[in-house]
Amino acid sequence: MTQHKGSVMQFDEWKRVANPWRVIEAARNDGRARDAAVVRIIDTMLELQLDCRHQNPGYQPFSPTALMGELPGGGGRSDQAMLAALRYHPESQWHTACGLLLDQLPKRQAAAMLLQAARVRPEKMGNSIWMVTARQMVERQGELLRSLGLNEGVRHFESVNAMQHAARRARTLLWDWLEQGNVKS
Repeated sequence: MTQHKGSVMQFDEWKRVANPWRVIEAARNDGRARDAAVVRIIDTMLELQLDCRHQNPGYQPFSPTALMGELPGGGGRSDQAMLAALRYHPESQWHTACGLLLDQLPKRQAAAMLLQAARVRPEKMGNSIWMVTARQMVERQGELLRSLGLNEGVRHFESVNAMQHAARRARTLLWDWLEQGNVKS
């Protein structure tokens, strides 16, 4: 994605940039990039808590010799999948940096932020423990925090407003760290 001379990239364009470190770099001087970086960091933190902590370490079952003998240019999907698996593996530099940021946030604020990020609005199709109203989230927070692996040492939220306030503080802290250039690869 290239930026046209004289134009400013919008939030949605920053969200689509393939390299997260490019967004982090731009976030220091661009508020839209900073907003997109915060969303991306939160999504990765959520992925780490919901998906990656349940996976066994190791590499994906792809072999670089999977397409041996095929004509040149005849695919390459398996090696592309292997490279993607390595790049986005939970031990990647990006995932490690997001995990460190999660550890630096106050635990209660991080929990509130991730609860809100995981929430699926009830009017959506499907069935999930995350399909809750804000009030139901506060009522079921014990179960939801356990799903995120954040139930240890987090004082429960007494109201929706308290949860929203804590989540806002966590996002603001991330935003400030990005503005100051404290998020590095």
